Amino acid sequence: MRPWPGPRDRQGMYLGTTTAPGSGKQATRILIVDDHEISRAALRALLRTEGIDVADVGTGDAAITATIAFHPDVVVVDVAPADPAGFHIARQLRALPDAPAVVLTSSHSRYRFGSQLDHYPFVAKADLCARVIGMPRTSSSDDRAP
Repeated sequence: MRPWPGPRDRQGMYLGTTTAPGSGKQATRILIVDDHEISRAALRALLRTEGIDVADVGTGDAAITATIAFHPDVVVVDVAPADPAGFHIARQLRALPDAPAVVLTSSHSRYRFGSQLDHYPFVAKADLCARVIGMPRTSSSDDRAP
């Protein structure tokens, strides 16, 4: 396994391992799309400790290119209530041939998004871990009404 944070490729993605530690099996691959470096670094470190092959990008423009190059099983896309960019990225990802699963995340409560989340699994940033990303769901502990 490469030392954290590892090298970056030409698109600025951090490159991870290609096999699960000690198993010889292909690791789950997750791409993180988030404009906050600290959030990307924290999730990247968490997922790598769980044996996940992780790459990340900081802009939506790089998300499609990174998805084509990295072939992730899951793409975690950060969204914000007042900014449609994350949802636009999610729609573009779903339109790709052999599209990966798309999971939306935010530091905001899902109730701030209304019906925007209807067709996507959502996991609050506070609840992110490999177990919930690998098994996308439509609810989280953040689902309780405010």
